[in-house]
Amino acid sequence: MNASFLTEDDIAQYHREGYLLKEGLIPSDLLAVAQAAITSDHPTAEQYYAAPEKYPRYLDSQFSGIRKFPFSHFDLNNLVLCETMLGAVRQLIEDDDIRFSKGEFWGKYSGAIDYDQGFHRDFGNHTLLVPRTDHRYKECTTFIFLSDVDAGSGPTALLPRTLTDDISFGMNRLPEDLAFIPSEDEILATGPAGTVLFYSYDVFHRGTDIRTPGQARFMVLGDYHHPDAPWIDRQGWADLGGHPYMHEFMTRATPEQRRCFNLPPPGHEYWNEQTLNDMAVRYKGIDLSAYWDAYSQ
Repeated sequence: MNASFLTEDDIAQYHREGYLLKEGLIPSDLLAVAQAAITSDHPTAEQYYAAPEKYPRYLDSQFSGIRKFPFSHFDLNNLVLCETMLGAVRQLIEDDDIRFSKGEFWGKYSGAIDYDQGFHRDFGNHTLLVPRTDHRYKECTTFIFLSDVDAGSGPTALLPRTLTDDISFGMNRLPEDLAFIPSEDEILATGPAGTVLFYSYDVFHRGTDIRTPGQARFMVLGDYHHPDAPWIDRQGWADLGGHPYMHEFMTRATPEQRRCFNLPPPGHEYWNEQTLNDMAVRYKGIDLSAYWDAYSQ
């Protein structure tokens, strides 16, 4: 492992409870430019409530406010794959070589629709398999707060894994015969902008409604997994090869960020003069110096 972004206590809590809420994790400069880019995909709260009839798509479903990666602005794409996020996830997955399997930019607006959900585990639409109880083949879901979230802002509610690990990992909904009352034991993921929620896909959680009038909630979500678990996947990146925002990101990304999309790292035998020269043709302006340096050694 390289730099540490999480403490030993943070990591221990994540593995024990299945989640971690970390305030102040996102550097202020990265947070500021990401917040400034919100309107590239979503209206601000002020814009939405000034003329909600201009934005009917947010009335369609709880999920109609989701924009999938790549987003319309580089600073949002870069946020979910910044050094801080990748470093923290590496600590939780316990491997320097991680994969990015999903990115979403989610805007929610109070009164647009009821965002309340039942408790569920996410593995049901992340893999065709089931989680292992020993937590081998690790993965991690993240929510980056672009806005302040309090109890009235639609926070995610979670149940600590210590309450639910005796429930079969083949079930992604809570059974009826519980020894606890979920509404009394749920933890609300609240915090200021710049907070990050990390949780595992075997953790029961739910969305809650935004109860404060005139409020919006903006989050950037990222899913990551261990390289030895290719069966965990949400988006197919090669299918987006012709997307202009993906093209921009691949051109401007670091080698570490590209590796998250399963591109070979510098020094891999895939790279030779032909592939390096042709990558420079495909991605005009791409910096391949790290790949050339490794190839030349």
